[in-house]
Amino acid sequence: MATASCSSFSDTASAITNYARLGLATQNELPNILRKLLFIREPPHLLEAHLNNNSYLSRNLRAYEWNIIRTVRTNQYDEFDVPLMYKIIRNLNLVPSPTQGWDNQTPPLATEITVGDDIERIRRVRNEIVHRGNTNVQDPELANYFSVFKDLASRLEISLVLSNREFVSKIENVETCCIDNDAQQLYIRRLKELAENETQLVQSVAKVQKDLSCLGLKS
Repeated sequence: MATASCSSFSDTASAITNYARLGLATQNELPNILRKLLFIREPPHLLEAHLNNNSYLSRNLRAYEWNIIRTVRTNQYDEFDVPLMYKIIRNLNLVPSPTQGWDNQTPPLATEITVGDDIERIRRVRNEIVHRGNTNVQDPELANYFSVFKDLASRLEISLVLSNREFVSKIENVETCCIDNDAQQLYIRRLKELAENETQLVQSVAKVQKDLSCLGLKS
C-alpha cells in the first residue's frame, strides 16, 4: 500500500511539473519567437508610426496595450505578450495570412506549415494552455505539445534566416530541465493570473458592448 501511495504521489507531482513546463514555454519561449520575428520584420523605432497609420489598430488597440507599445523604444519588444504581438503581426501584414486565414474556426492542419500558419498555431496553443485549467499533464500529452513547439520553432528559424536550433534548443531545455518547486509554483501562478485577467477582460468588453446596444435601443 505504501509503495502504491508513493507511486501515486510521484505521478501527480510529475503531472504538475509537466504543467509548469507548459507554463514556462507559453510565457517565455513562444513569446520570444514572436518577439524575434517582430524585431526582424518591424524595427522597434518604426512601430508607433505604423500603428498610428493603421486604421484598424489605431482605433482598436486598448489603453493598456498602448502603454506597452510606448516602451518599445527603450525595451524593444520585451514587454509585449502573445495577444498583442499577434494583433500587430496580423494587422500590419508582417507575414502572409495562414492557409485558412486568421482566426479561422478550424485550426491549421498538420500539412499547413507556412509562417502565418505557425503564428496562428502559437496563438492557439498559448490560449489553450492558459485557459485549460487542468494542471494534470501526463507525459504523452507533454510530448505532443513539445513536438508542436519544436516543429514550428524549426520552421521559423529557417523562415527568419536564423542560426540552426536558435529556438529549438531553448524549447528542448524547457522540456527536460530541472524545475525547482519555487519556479514551478511561479509559472503555475502566472498561468492562473493570465487566465483570470483575460476572462475579466472578455467580460468587461461584453458588458460595454451590451451597454452600448442598450443605449442604441433607447435612442
